[in-house]
Amino acid sequence: MGKKQQKKVQNQEELLKTLGDFTSKENWDSFFTIRGSDNAFEWYAEWPQLKDPLLSNLIIPSSNDAVPAKELQILVPGCGNSKLSEYLYDEGFRNITNVDFSKVVISDMLRRNIRSRPAMKWRVMDMTNMQFANESFGAILDKGGLDALMEPELGSKLGTQYLSEVKRLLKVGGRFICLTLAESHVLALLFPKFRYGWKMGIHPIALKPSDKSSLQTFMVVAEKESSPALCQILSSVDQSSSNGPKNQVHGLFQALEDENKIRADYSSGSDITYALEDLKIGVEGNLAELRPSRRVQLSLGEPGVSLFCYRAVLLDAQKDSGPFAYHCAVFLVPKTRAREWLFSSEEGQWVVVESSKAARLIMILLDSSHSNASMDDIQKDLSPLIMQLVPGDFDAEAQIPFMAASDGIKQRKIVQEITSPLTGPIIVDDVIYEKVDDNISRIFASEDVIFRRLTFQRTESLVQSEAVLSREGSPISIADINKKIGQSSSKSKKKGNQKRSGSSVSSSDGLSNDLKVDHSYLASSYHTGIISGFTLISSHLDGLASTGGMVRSVVIGLGAGLLPMFLHKHLTFAEIKVLELDPVVVDLARDYFDFRDDERLKNGSGSGPDTVNVVPLIWYHGHWQVESGRTFFARPTFLVHGNDRASKKWRRDLAETPSATPHANVLMVVNDIDLN
Repeated sequence: MGKKQQKKVQNQEELLKTLGDFTSKENWDSFFTIRGSDNAFEWYAEWPQLKDPLLSNLIIPSSNDAVPAKELQILVPGCGNSKLSEYLYDEGFRNITNVDFSKVVISDMLRRNIRSRPAMKWRVMDMTNMQFANESFGAILDKGGLDALMEPELGSKLGTQYLSEVKRLLKVGGRFICLTLAESHVLALLFPKFRYGWKMGIHPIALKPSDKSSLQTFMVVAEKESSPALCQILSSVDQSSSNGPKNQVHGLFQALEDENKIRADYSSGSDITYALEDLKIGVEGNLAELRPSRRVQLSLGEPGVSLFCYRAVLLDAQKDSGPFAYHCAVFLVPKTRAREWLFSSEEGQWVVVESSKAARLIMILLDSSHSNASMDDIQKDLSPLIMQLVPGDFDAEAQIPFMAASDGIKQRKIVQEITSPLTGPIIVDDVIYEKVDDNISRIFASEDVIFRRLTFQRTESLVQSEAVLSREGSPISIADINKKIGQSSSKSKKKGNQKRSGSSVSSSDGLSNDLKVDHSYLASSYHTGIISGFTLISSHLDGLASTGGMVRSVVIGLGAGLLPMFLHKHLTFAEIKVLELDPVVVDLARDYFDFRDDERLKNGSGSGPDTVNVVPLIWYHGHWQVESGRTFFARPTFLVHGNDRASKKWRRDLAETPSATPHANVLMVVNDIDLN
């Protein structure tokens, strides 16, 4: 191999190394240094394929307001060393400003064009933070720039910042022309960003005959309207005749269908959640004015703008509800209470507005993404966002009061945090509630009863299992737990990724046996609701107990193991099998909730419906009944519990049991039970 060939191969290898991160300025400087100024690199389509569709969107001869080509101000962000701007200049477009954050490529392009295209402008600038005045351009042309910013592993932060700049810099009537591969994560940002006040269309760019196996390039055109109208996205893409890969085209059609459905729902008056940008352009009237009874749901914050995103409701007090103590106020709702009627329903929210004495109340519904943030952090993060929602006559020097609903917890200690590959993040914690049911206080002779909880984080605000901790029948306090923590020496091994944030008070953790979960009491109303169903067959249970017979049952979905342990304690004639698919959940139930199996209570993952002996309880028109013509105690019992993934899988398996199986009709009926 000659020296020239060796140098070429070496350059190609170095060039490939620079393409590891499309958002790195250093990588792009290296790329353009190696490639050189005279060797243009065209991402996606080239000029012969782009010329006609591009010029048709830059020149609109039928419009009386059409801007002559020589006067149209065009911005090309992330220009690189593409010849696209040069071709446009030669077509008569003289006011073209090219932007790139690579000083290397801007210097090269300036030298290449200074004589032949003297009016062309070149600027070293970050496309996510451009130093131009608002509404400076009539067209913004992006050739792969958005796609480069949207590295899947980096998230949407840079893409969000860039598109906000695009919207700021375009004049009314101006067009954002984006050449993209239309990947799903890119469209998931692009479509919602140009929802209100924009007309959008998407069109395929023809492939070169030699590129039939390549990815299809699409042209997305968004035109800025003078009013905040909501329009369907138009498309000239033909799914059957498109030359692009089937998966790529199918993904585009799915994203387009989903977005247009959202837009149709919004247009029909369905429950709408606006972006802050949408509200600022007037989709719900002038926010600077207080409009009695106005209620708007919105999302606040986005990557690159704030630390967190928030679900919010803006409420202008109803007519004649003054006088007001505050012109504008914020009300924070902790995730543990976000589903309560007072905060989740429109009627309840108006009650909160009236109690707050605020002319405008902005209610923030917190979720699990805010769990590790302090209220001070949240307030600092929210403050600049809230200032964009205050009424116009609000005193800029005045403080906006932040109110908050109590989460109902007096004290809380996280005992264990763990992530299961099957169930996801799980938390075990000990809490003392500010207020408990009088019956509990009376039974345990204390107002500070400690509850141990199991929470699956995938289900917002829902405690999966809850038990009372007691010392030989008496409640224990947080002080007891803290005292015992230092005495614990053994650590239980876990399957999955752990983050220990405390210690367990269960006997399996090496602590004193007098600190235990009380299995004689069901603290969860969900469990008591299940148990109440036994009253429907109480006479049969009495008969079974008197004959000394045994009833076989199955509980699908272990949770903390509280229900099977309660049944085991109180139904001495029951043989219980628990089916739990997640070994991490089983470990948590044993280590932190004192779940124990024996001859009458066994845990197993099961391998299919054939492991379950079913009948004679049937769910029939809303209630349980015993199958007629059968002797209850002579047949096993089938009990269904839970609404988690395990339950749903077993219900599906049961539904697929062959019809020849005895009592298959019972299985089908059980499958139809709504456990949610």
